[in-house]
Amino acid sequence: MLDPGLCTVCGACELACPAGVIGFDGLDPVLTTESWTAADCADCSDCLDVCPGADPGTPAAEERLFGRTRTPRERWIGVFSEVVAGHALDPVVYETSASGGSLTALLQTAMHRLEVTAVLSMGRDEKEPWRAAPALVRDPDDLVETAQSTYQLAPYLGALRPLVIEEPDARVAMSGVACHIQAMRKLQAMDTEVGRWAREHVVLLVEPACSSSTRPEGTAAVIRERAGVPLDSVVRLRYREGAYPGDIAIRTDDGADHRVEFWRAVRDFAGNKTHRCLSCGDWMSGLADISVSDGDPNIFAASVTGAEQPKHGRVFIRTRAGARAVAAAREHGLLTDEPVDLAGLNLGLERKRNRRASYERSGKPVPLGPIPGYQEELEIVPDEKWIAAPEQEEDR
Repeated sequence: MLDPGLCTVCGACELACPAGVIGFDGLDPVLTTESWTAADCADCSDCLDVCPGADPGTPAAEERLFGRTRTPRERWIGVFSEVVAGHALDPVVYETSASGGSLTALLQTAMHRLEVTAVLSMGRDEKEPWRAAPALVRDPDDLVETAQSTYQLAPYLGALRPLVIEEPDARVAMSGVACHIQAMRKLQAMDTEVGRWAREHVVLLVEPACSSSTRPEGTAAVIRERAGVPLDSVVRLRYREGAYPGDIAIRTDDGADHRVEFWRAVRDFAGNKTHRCLSCGDWMSGLADISVSDGDPNIFAASVTGAEQPKHGRVFIRTRAGARAVAAAREHGLLTDEPVDLAGLNLGLERKRNRRASYERSGKPVPLGPIPGYQEELEIVPDEKWIAAPEQEEDR
């Protein structure tokens, strides 16, 4: 049995269950059939086998993908063949994006040029638009609506289950953070009906770097307390709207737009994390075909100072499928790329490294890292120091 504190809310158990009896109540996995008992599962352990919560399965997946595991120098980035600085060339995608639209442009390329018929991306709940919810996108132009980072947990991979049952010939690309990618790679290695489907039909995995995600209550608090907006009046929510690095943008049913500075939201989010997110050992899984991070190493500082700069992302190409997607995006004028220097601080990565080291030394249960037995030696900087408020704002 998985320690509930290590659940990533990825939704892989819902997707993998051959009986289809796993669902979610909020962020908690539940049985959807009251009469179902553990005895009905017999010898099946698909839900535990696919789960990345305690064991993300990184070394085995790296052996399958790259023929080797990562070295200590590759601890936080993983194995890759090339990294470039890129941004979308479509002006709508670029302006809508959080950091240049590289990820959206790559998913559009998959639909335009690589015969992908559906993309799994994080969207919004239809009834409560401030909540995150998975979206199956069929039209490449609609991917703009799921652009930008979504700093909120929501069950995700279970949204693919209808495709397995109703559209088994679909060709799927997906965007997902580390735990989503790890779960999908575990599923693709399983000799089950759903595993074989995932291996044959999920053809492109693209991941944004992830410092951590937030419970829905974190977003709700920003909306209510920072913006002064009732949740039931929200009709649209964006996390990184406008000039880089963007603001939290909330539209209400009276047509009014409300903004919260990004750095304030980051500080508010810090108190609404799960144990699994805080103890996570991965900024990127390193198992996606392509990984993308912000090009600016410190978006928090940029939000505090109001420093303006062109949007761009760092695009890490890892597999042949990833290289084909990037080449197609370049060829068809959807993505630009330039050389990139990886030197320098990245705030999200540094927060992740320090939190992970703190949890490793705490004695609390933590998920396995990508290198078995490896623990990074560093002098831990508390998270609140990385996201300290400007002095004149401390009492607000």
